[in-house]
Amino acid sequence: MASRVAAFAPSRWLALPRRAFWVMAHRWAGLTLALFLGVAGLTGSLLPWIEELEAATAPGLHNAQWAGAPDPLVVRDKVLARYPGAAVDFLPLTIEPGKALRLHLHWLDPKTGLEREHGPGIPDWDDIFLDPVTGAEQGRRQWGAIDQGIKNLMPFVYRLHYSLALETFGLLVFGIAALVWTLDCFIGFYLTLPPRMVKSVHAPFVQRWRPSWRVRWRATPYKLNFDLHRAGGLWLWPLLLVFAWSSVSFNLPQVHVPVMRALGAEDPRMVLFDNTLPSPRNAPALDFREATARGQELAERVAQSHGLGVREDGERWIWHVPTSGMYVYGFTTDADIGHHGGGTRVAFDSNTGELKAAEIPSGVNGANTFTNWLTALHTAHVFGLPYRVFVSVLGLAVTMLSVTGVVIWLKKRSARAGRALR
Repeated sequence: MASRVAAFAPSRWLALPRRAFWVMAHRWAGLTLALFLGVAGLTGSLLPWIEELEAATAPGLHNAQWAGAPDPLVVRDKVLARYPGAAVDFLPLTIEPGKALRLHLHWLDPKTGLEREHGPGIPDWDDIFLDPVTGAEQGRRQWGAIDQGIKNLMPFVYRLHYSLALETFGLLVFGIAALVWTLDCFIGFYLTLPPRMVKSVHAPFVQRWRPSWRVRWRATPYKLNFDLHRAGGLWLWPLLLVFAWSSVSFNLPQVHVPVMRALGAEDPRMVLFDNTLPSPRNAPALDFREATARGQELAERVAQSHGLGVREDGERWIWHVPTSGMYVYGFTTDADIGHHGGGTRVAFDSNTGELKAAEIPSGVNGANTFTNWLTALHTAHVFGLPYRVFVSVLGLAVTMLSVTGVVIWLKKRSARAGRALR
């Protein structure tokens, strides 16, 4: 009889790891992530103010006094005539009063049609700032190149934030770190829960969990550090998870796309990847002015079909994607989440103008709405000034959690070494 019971008993291999295992997992995940989260937190505390800081650190580039009606399409044509061999694929169509028009240039290989980053004839700049009415140049820079001085301070901070300024390799490493951070959020939350008590103890769960939410400000330095780490992570847990998973979407779409697709999301980037051409279409039948007119036409049609109003108080832009043979036109509707607007989009063939896809930021696909809200929360494009302040504080808190976690590990490591020595 005993042997039969043993045969039907749950296998030890199927049992969940004990608490000590999750403590160890959280510890090593935290140590692995400390550098990444420390840098991301510090730089992220500045990014909600990137427009103001850009104008303050490089006023000669970003600020402009102009009169009349800006025409970015005309200015773009002037720039391309001035710099033969250059291409401008992204064009803002709305210019904020008192601001310059920034265009990002790249140079094409005449044989392959692909972008060249280095080599003969490639200048040491790719950003150009212009009067949006006359097209007069105000300055240039190589975006993110800190060796060019303070005018690249904020672009360099931005590069540090998402890739440690290591480009493709840094993107991948930060993406993996973001995935580990997402998983560790759940581990950390579990470790704040009170351990299971023996049956003779009848203290309510909430009462036993309450210490995890508190900070003993007058305790010893170690206890204060521990409380800041545990309570800080617990109070901020929902937004920490928001920032962790949205970071995965930015840096590791290989993981984010299939996970969200399983939940019903439709990633708008896939229409570009699925229509990749054998060679780039750099000279489409529709030029930028014709494509802008076609984009406006499709925008009104798509908005009307979804019962949305096209708003004139938000951003508009057009993006040429030669590798997919498409234009993407961004405009603002009632469905936009971010305060800048420009999140509603239509993609159409750059030769025929045929509509290929439309993206409505909210109200159509629940999983897409969820993803777009995470993005807007991460970039502080919602809830105005109070939320921007909060995101800056949150960035510093993320750095604090990383530092306090390392301090806890060092203290325990020192204690173990002391016991071994004794």
